[in-house]
Amino acid sequence: MTLAGTPEPCLHNLRVCRVSLVDKLEFHIDSLIDVLITKEVLTRDDQEEIQYEKGPRKKVRKVLDILEGKGEEAARIFISASRYLEASNVKTGDQSSNQSSEYQKIIAKHKAVLKHRSECMLYYNTRHGEKIPFCEHYVNLLIVKGHYNLEIKRHEVLTFGQQRISLQHKATEQRLIKPSQLFSSKTGKNPAKKILVTGVAGIGKTVLVQKILYDFSNHKEHQSFDFIIHLTFRDLNLVSKPVSLRELILRKNGHLAKHLDTITENDAKLLIILDGFDEFKHYRACDVDIFLTDLDEKGEVVEVVSSLMLGELLTGASVLITSRPMAVSHIPIQSIDCFVVITGFSTVEIHDFFQHFFQDEELANKMFNIVVANELLLTLCYIPAFCHIVCSILKESNGLYQSNPRTMTDIYVQYLLALVKSHTNDRIESLKNVKHQEHLQEILLNLGRLAYQKLMNQETLFYISNDEIARCVIASTFMDKTSVQEPSYTEDVYSFTHLTIQEFFAALYCAMADVPLSETLGSGSEYSIESLPGNLDLFMRFLSGLLSERSQELLCKNIGFQKQKDKMQCFRLKLVSDTQASCEKGGYLLTQLHCIFEQQDVLLMQELKLQSLRINLSDVTLSTMDYNAVKHFLNEVHLTISEVDLTGTNINAESLRDLESYLLRCERIWLGENSLDLEAIKVVADILQASDILKELGLGWTDIGDEHLSVLTNALKVKQTLKELWMEGNRITFAGLSPLRVFTPSPLERVVAIWNNVTDDEGERLNSLCSEPCFTVSFTEDSMWTDWANWVLQRCEVSSSEKLVTILYKVCDISVCRLESQWAKSFYISLTKLIKARIEQCLEEDVRQKLEKFEKILST
Repeated sequence: MTLAGTPEPCLHNLRVCRVSLVDKLEFHIDSLIDVLITKEVLTRDDQEEIQYEKGPRKKVRKVLDILEGKGEEAARIFISASRYLEASNVKTGDQSSNQSSEYQKIIAKHKAVLKHRSECMLYYNTRHGEKIPFCEHYVNLLIVKGHYNLEIKRHEVLTFGQQRISLQHKATEQRLIKPSQLFSSKTGKNPAKKILVTGVAGIGKTVLVQKILYDFSNHKEHQSFDFIIHLTFRDLNLVSKPVSLRELILRKNGHLAKHLDTITENDAKLLIILDGFDEFKHYRACDVDIFLTDLDEKGEVVEVVSSLMLGELLTGASVLITSRPMAVSHIPIQSIDCFVVITGFSTVEIHDFFQHFFQDEELANKMFNIVVANELLLTLCYIPAFCHIVCSILKESNGLYQSNPRTMTDIYVQYLLALVKSHTNDRIESLKNVKHQEHLQEILLNLGRLAYQKLMNQETLFYISNDEIARCVIASTFMDKTSVQEPSYTEDVYSFTHLTIQEFFAALYCAMADVPLSETLGSGSEYSIESLPGNLDLFMRFLSGLLSERSQELLCKNIGFQKQKDKMQCFRLKLVSDTQASCEKGGYLLTQLHCIFEQQDVLLMQELKLQSLRINLSDVTLSTMDYNAVKHFLNEVHLTISEVDLTGTNINAESLRDLESYLLRCERIWLGENSLDLEAIKVVADILQASDILKELGLGWTDIGDEHLSVLTNALKVKQTLKELWMEGNRITFAGLSPLRVFTPSPLERVVAIWNNVTDDEGERLNSLCSEPCFTVSFTEDSMWTDWANWVLQRCEVSSSEKLVTILYKVCDISVCRLESQWAKSFYISLTKLIKARIEQCLEEDVRQKLEKFEKILST
């Protein structure tokens, strides 16, 4: 008797089919229980009750007994899940017409291997021998189809904030992607073959990979594949000689050796996961000219990886790549079918995580309430890895120290102290013994030196020659060990439990070791906070926080470190100098603002002697933490803001409202390249109505139309201070622009509406109705474009080479390139000279190559 097609109520059907259900479900009852927990049909208490039953048949009967009290909907979900698992079991267990029994056996063997590897959650700092079942502790992540910008800032550890909130508010059901739907038609018209999954540090990319492996090996999801091969870039970093794809696969999948040819011949049923592209030592070099096409063809590891991503090697295989956004611009984007963003936990899932972590509802709620009361902690907890760190601090310190954390560094220092105390309590008497303190300092600085050296070489997986570190209990608290199979032997390799932990320890070494900052960060023109590579952003924030009076006191009191007064003063002077230069020249400012925020020092703010204030935050998706740093700075600096540039920051109505009081102090506001809805434009209108000093407003490429412009036009009537309105690349028409005539030529001296739905004839008509021509709907010889070109050049001059590349992608991609206007010719001649000068100075090969390409474009 089957369940299919019956018109009877589901609960009644379960009672009638009870005997046959026990026979059918005993072989995959554990998988079925996992599914029912995920779908919230069964609770954790139900699961514990079921586990007491001895044998699979008794477990099935227990589940059916529990379902009696769950209602009709629960029975329906149970029946649906049972059918799915039955079908999966038939698919993977029976011999099909076109597959041999031997092939089915190797599929089963491979799934068993993956199940063993993925069944336990890879928590940070899990005690030795402690196993936490993945199915019990996996918390859902918000995964969204879409991709904002391939030229994203280099380090993005807190980018999640505003982006995540914005996506949750705006996302439709069609945009939300479940892990099980990644390779289905849900991601597009056809199932995607090449998927890029991005997300900031700690957001759950590797946990998502573990979820895919877990579901596949337990016959739950992704059953359209026969095999999934999981390769990590951490492991690939250890390959230093030419290698074939066969060798790479077999390094950790030796059980596939006899059947690999058969598996790869049927590559349409193969998924290859490349996890952690940003950790790849050679990620900047993936723009290769040499491709491999054969399984046994040897090449450099970067050539093998690039050939896989581009589909030159195993052309029919599906490939999933995970990466932090800062490395995405180096992936061969032309090969990607679907972009997916992981945006972390929701508030509900943070609460869920606390329940799983503390395993005590009352204690979990108490700790969760502590976090909710601290905006910084709550913001961090949207990132799963940081959520775990916060929980660890709360657990080890039984709450928080007397002074609640206010910065990232505060949290990591507390994490360090809590875990050191936990692991040394029985061995070091309250850490007061001088000899023990000195030994502890030596261990921490050795760890820091290792972290620093590897960070500068972009290494996250490494061998340790110092046996003392490898054996040290405290070191093992912050490091993971794994075994790697080399051709003739097995060797242990190490990594910090999370890349942010490595960045923290690297900063700890630079801050506390008896080594001048000039030896670690360089000196003179080589050491500049504003021009350091973007992948060192978080390292610099940690360094700034560790060189603050607050952190120095804590480390001195609890670990016995000596205060580094000279370093503190040296760093402060450089931070003040760089911040002053950026504020006055209009250079990119966010890194300095975060360093100032980490210091939390009013006296530092008083040392800033600013003559003018320009705030450039452009081309970075701003997070809640970014806004906190900006507001902290502007709360202490009370000057008029001559310019704020929020171009390409993914700002929305909520963020604009949060910044409104500061924007009222601005003379020029640039909001271009953000998708601004009507609510956001209403905030801009409120600023126009209230500001006495706003003279220029930029809204280019913000997807606004006549309805948005109407709101702004009405707002202009109130204060009438705005002189220039830039609205390039939008949906505005002649009808939308016409009401602005009443404000020209006073106060509006210039309305720029090129690349809108306005013809040149309509532009001339608008100007003919004004006493002076104020409307610009196409490029001209007018001096205004000379002014614009000079503004862009000035912005290029104060940008780092990395930032310059981002600007050039925009500037060199417009039709101005083809203009014969004298201002355009002069502009591109000056820009070419600037690029040539930067090429000579540039130390980073990949950035230099991009600059050379732009030089070639402008020279043709």
